[in-house]
Amino acid sequence: METKNKSTTYEDEINLYDYWKVIVKRKRLIIGLFLVATISAAIISLLMPKIYRGEVVLKLPEKQSPASITITAKELTAKELTAKELTAKELLSVIGKIDAEKIKNILPNTHYLVAGVKLNALKDSTDKLQLIIEAKNTEILSQAATEFIGYLNDIPLVKRFVDEERQRLMKQSEELSNVIKEANELAQTYKKLLKEGKPLLLGFNPLEVKYKAEVERVAIEQTLKRLKGVEMIEKPYISKNPVKPRIKMNIAIASITSLFAGIFLAFFMEYVEKIREKNNK
Repeated sequence: METKNKSTTYEDEINLYDYWKVIVKRKRLIIGLFLVATISAAIISLLMPKIYRGEVVLKLPEKQSPASITITAKELTAKELTAKELTAKELLSVIGKIDAEKIKNILPNTHYLVAGVKLNALKDSTDKLQLIIEAKNTEILSQAATEFIGYLNDIPLVKRFVDEERQRLMKQSEELSNVIKEANELAQTYKKLLKEGKPLLLGFNPLEVKYKAEVERVAIEQTLKRLKGVEMIEKPYISKNPVKPRIKMNIAIASITSLFAGIFLAFFMEYVEKIREKNNK
């Protein structure tokens, strides 16, 4: 049993030694291929244009909560249109895949410097998108982001939502104006009853209702002024250093790949050489 184990170990040592001899024999091939691949990868990476990245979070227009004023015995709520919430996934499905050809249409003024565009929905959010733009210089990134937002706001889905939301808010403002007018009339009646000492059957103070309606109407008018389509939440983040090409990674991949390729080629040439020797005999 001990003799068998020694024999197996000896054969393994011989095989490893044979492999090592092949590598040493073909070392010029292996080292040459390694150097050529590594130097080529370095030169190509250095000659490739530098690419910078800009990232910005976009917010979709949202539906505002309706005004609600209680007067007399009923709740007066502005009539809403049938507009539904605009979601990030819905907008992405309309835009589709953003390829090079689509970038030319989306960014007519900056596409020649843009290397790629990605638009993703943010996790745990239905109304926010992440826009990533890669370009050949940092100066063009903000301009490209602004141009892309302009494209989003020209999409019929977004334009329709904004128009319907504007109409809905204007309708609310109109109804609140009617509430204020009605409250003024009730306030006069309220004061008259007070002077005459008659019992008050309204169950509420019309002046208070008028005040609440005016506050809500002002809030709606401010919302109308600020109403826009897709907009940036904050300024774009722009990388100071280029994100591409990844010179170190390219060199490392080329070096490792060429090393394994050289070893494989060395053993393959050794195998071919032995076959030839056998055939010659």
